[in-house]
Amino acid sequence: MNRYDTSLKYIKLKDLLFVILYGAVLSLLFGVLLGFIDYYLSTYIRISFAGLLFFLSSIQIGKLVRKQYEYPHIVYIVITGVFLVFQALIIFFLPLIFSIVLTYEAPGLVFDINLYIIVFKNFVTGLFTQFNINLWLTIFIFGIGTYLGVKQTY
Repeated sequence: MNRYDTSLKYIKLKDLLFVILYGAVLSLLFGVLLGFIDYYLSTYIRISFAGLLFFLSSIQIGKLVRKQYEYPHIVYIVITGVFLVFQALIIFFLPLIFSIVLTYEAPGLVFDINLYIIVFKNFVTGLFTQFNINLWLTIFIFGIGTYLGVKQTY
């Protein structure tokens, strides 16, 4: 027997709304906060702590989301996983985006979704056109962090 339900009839609307609310808001806020922390730490220390910060925040978000419902459901777990992936992307891309914003002196670019899409396209093409161990290691670390956060939800 699984430790979570898989039948859609056991989804409670209140629990689903709180999972979406907590997952989205916490992932977005932690992602932006930790992205800026990683940016400033990497400018002074020259070492990126994005993976470690994501591990800690994903475990915390998983615990907070788990408190929002009484019985685990696969839908709650998947939604939390999707939001954790968004958080990982924000943490990873925000230092690059912020350096672009500082270069062009346009603070509104931080909220421009098109810039994130362009950076993501370049990231994906960089993954498959040339072998970069740093990018593959980053994906591996963020995958483990997402798994650790999702593991806390059931």
